[in-house]
Amino acid sequence: MIGTMGSAVGAGAVAGGAAGLGAGGVVARPRLFGRLGARARVSVVSAPPGSGKTVLLRSWISEAGVAERAAWVSAGRGERDPQRFWLSVVAALRQTAAGSALVRELTAAPDLDGWVIAERLLADLAPLDDRLWLVVDDVHELGAHALRQLELLIMRAPPGLRFVLATRHDVRLGLHRLRLEGELAEVREPDLRFTVAEASELFATAGVDLPEVALLVERTEGWAAGLRLAALLLAGHPDPGRLAAEFSGTERTVAEYLLAEVLDRQPEPVRRLLLRTSILERVNGELAALLTGDSGGERVLQDLEAANAFVVALDPGRSWFRYHHLFADLLQLELRRAEPDQVAGLHRAAAGWLAGHGYPVEAI
Repeated sequence: MIGTMGSAVGAGAVAGGAAGLGAGGVVARPRLFGRLGARARVSVVSAPPGSGKTVLLRSWISEAGVAERAAWVSAGRGERDPQRFWLSVVAALRQTAAGSALVRELTAAPDLDGWVIAERLLADLAPLDDRLWLVVDDVHELGAHALRQLELLIMRAPPGLRFVLATRHDVRLGLHRLRLEGELAEVREPDLRFTVAEASELFATAGVDLPEVALLVERTEGWAAGLRLAALLLAGHPDPGRLAAEFSGTERTVAEYLLAEVLDRQPEPVRRLLLRTSILERVNGELAALLTGDSGGERVLQDLEAANAFVVALDPGRSWFRYHHLFADLLQLELRRAEPDQVAGLHRAAAGWLAGHGYPVEAI
């Protein structure tokens, strides 16, 4: 969901995970609200940057009427200070109706660690007899200690305390046990993809008359930030249909976003693998090794897919992968910038491998 539209936007304007526009500033997505308010003890929203996680949670809180019973905490980028995180949790819980009566005030102290705070919260909230939600945004930014302390709180929390966690990728919180017990509700990237109807509402609200919305939804793969950037680009354009047909990951605002939020966060060997294998419609470990000269490509691709880094597994064994359409556009552009003299050779090497392994059409 998306906030107020403007005539121009940079990459930073969608960094919070926007999704759409409509009455009141968002495109309503009630099909997802039920999972967040489910009977499960923990709800997890796990998807790539720009998928609409944050605004989905905020709109759910508003639509469900639970603002006075939901404590919101956002983990800072690269958060490695458990005390600071837990002090934020305490402060957020104290702002709720139930928490204000149960959770004791707490101030920073040199000898105060996250384990002590988590145990104290468990004691404070033990008498809780009403429903209370702790919403933690950007859980992936937490360090290992804070994650283990959060796991302690989740596993020993009173029945009335529910958790809603938003993350760019799965983190180690022992949630597999809750899944087996039926106590885990999950919203993932495929669930967050905009439908044609939702995208049509977004463009209509932006004042864009676009008959072929389905083509743009397919091109962006329903990615919320991509659709929002497209709406901003098309608004007021004399020929939005033509511009939509040409929309790609090389469009400046899309490229800026993907660079800042995905590609520039990768270490150099991973970046090199992404760029050099972007010439392929699909890639596996052997092809990655051939084009980079490095081993371990399959593991890198599996890790990227698990991290929701716009890498999609194509088979149950997770041996073949492809890149999100817009991300592939950006990677190919960056490859031409970084290694223009290598492009032809990479194509020849890949074609030779494909022809030799029984893929003549792809080789051609």
